[in-house]
Amino acid sequence: MLNNLIDDHGRLWGRLNIIDLSFGIILLAMLSGLLWVFLGQSPLEKKIQARGEASVIVAVRGARVLDTSVLKEGEQVYLTIRNQRYKPVKVTKIKHWQRKSVFLGSNNQPVVIDDPTSPEVRDVDLTFSLGAQVTDEGIVADGHHLKIGNSVELDAFGYRFNGSIMQVDFAAQ
Repeated sequence: MLNNLIDDHGRLWGRLNIIDLSFGIILLAMLSGLLWVFLGQSPLEKKIQARGEASVIVAVRGARVLDTSVLKEGEQVYLTIRNQRYKPVKVTKIKHWQRKSVFLGSNNQPVVIDDPTSPEVRDVDLTFSLGAQVTDEGIVADGHHLKIGNSVELDAFGYRFNGSIMQVDFAAQ
């Protein structure tokens, strides 16, 4: 029966080349898949619940900085999240302070003073905003999950710090 369908030249019913027919079927499947995605029927589009701006605070603890003027609001900072580089983001707020030491006072109450052993060690909180989406798995920015505790590397013109995400707020548009 199969001998009647395909002749000696590889043509189906003596007219269609089987390789050309296979190529046509694959091409038709690809075009229908692309049309399906462009019409918004992709399951990935249905997972996004909201789009908007995410405000992220990154905590850098124990940063050794002699000149704090290298930390500037409005500066572009490159992020690396889980060893993947993210596009540059704009720093909207910087808060830094000298590392503290705690001692027990004479009245058995804790006394907090600036650490005299290393005056260059500072704790820094950097805040930045970026476009993000809310999905079933949390807040996502360009495929990167923004979750508290994620390690982040901040790379700017004058510094490179490692920190972790301390807070993520989302405002829908």
